[in-house]
Amino acid sequence: MKKVRVGKINVAYQWDGLEDGPIIMMAHAMGTSHKIWDQQISVLKNKYKILRYDWRGHGATSAPDGPYTLEEFVDDAIGTMDALDIQTVNWVGISTGGMIGQGLAIKYPERISSLVLCNTTSQSDTWYRNWVKERQAVVRDGGMVPVWEMTKALWFNEEFIVQEDPDYCRIRDVFIKTPITGYLGGTSAVADLAYRDSLHLIQAPTRIIAAGDDPVTPIQKSEEIQSRIFDSELIVIEGQRHFSNVEVPEIFNNELIRCLNQII
Repeated sequence: MKKVRVGKINVAYQWDGLEDGPIIMMAHAMGTSHKIWDQQISVLKNKYKILRYDWRGHGATSAPDGPYTLEEFVDDAIGTMDALDIQTVNWVGISTGGMIGQGLAIKYPERISSLVLCNTTSQSDTWYRNWVKERQAVVRDGGMVPVWEMTKALWFNEEFIVQEDPDYCRIRDVFIKTPITGYLGGTSAVADLAYRDSLHLIQAPTRIIAAGDDPVTPIQKSEEIQSRIFDSELIVIEGQRHFSNVEVPEIFNNELIRCLNQII
């Protein structure tokens, strides 16, 4: 990956796909990196120019001491675009990456041409904040391995976990290598998520992909987003948990391509 200076951090990024196609900027989930999108690249690369990056505290990007804020994540994304001389992008974000996309479309509507929000939410609540505190306590006490063991059943179905195929192992390895400062800083940021009452400001064509059995961002959270963004559409992948793009990539990819064909 290459790196670009954005404010006080170095942001790692990677290009795939066409040299001159429409630009898709893809943002990952908490405790992961740009690699969470590996299984999507093959179906996008012949039509789009794809920019993947590791956001603050994750992957190969700088992990300064936190806490972080969602506003920082949003401004880091804009700073990355500016440093690469990109005026507008079509945003695809999963989980925290979807939160960042919402913030961008609200704060910088002129920079976001379209949105695909995957397995995400727009508003923290008491349960979510307590869940953040619980994970942070585990990380502080024992590092990233025990928090993976604590949360893996939220990301994937049991059968997929037991199989431990290469796709599962790749995400596990990225997760446990996430810098502790980055994980603590990032989880602090999403605990303060509060975009729900501003979603009506989003002007970009929007599609929402949800997982039907996602315990982290339940289907009601996606329905809430869809009801507040004009002319948006919700697609549900039944029987899946939070990282459906990793567990059932063919199903997810078919829906992602259909969404992108509608809005780009």
